[in-house]
Amino acid sequence: MRAYYLKGLAFIIQIIFLLIINQIGYQIVHFFDITIPGNVVGMLILFFLLFTKVVRLEWIEAASGFLLKHFAFFFVPICVSLIGYGSIFLKNAVGFTVSLTVSLVLGFYVTGKITEYTAKKEMNTDE
Repeated sequence: MRAYYLKGLAFIIQIIFLLIINQIGYQIVHFFDITIPGNVVGMLILFFLLFTKVVRLEWIEAASGFLLKHFAFFFVPICVSLIGYGSIFLKNAVGFTVSLTVSLVLGFYVTGKITEYTAKKEMNTDE
């Protein structure tokens, strides 16, 4: 029973840590008056901390896994509010389509290259 409480406490600490990183991103954006969203800056900070191994993946894995598992739930309010802007989407359908297509292709390309680079690097370290 005690292990159950310790797991719960570890999960709460991980969520708090992720929220703190997110808030640091927002504070940096506010302080330096940057036009990048604060949550993106927070994700970049988290990426840097994971990449440099200052923070180990195991330390945030339970909370991040939970958030990823329920990712779609966070987009429901956004999707519902977008329904009210249907006429704007119809007027700008071509621009939206081009923008989404280009960002999709670019996102796939960059993700593929990063995955390819990481896989090669991983293979070289295993040998």
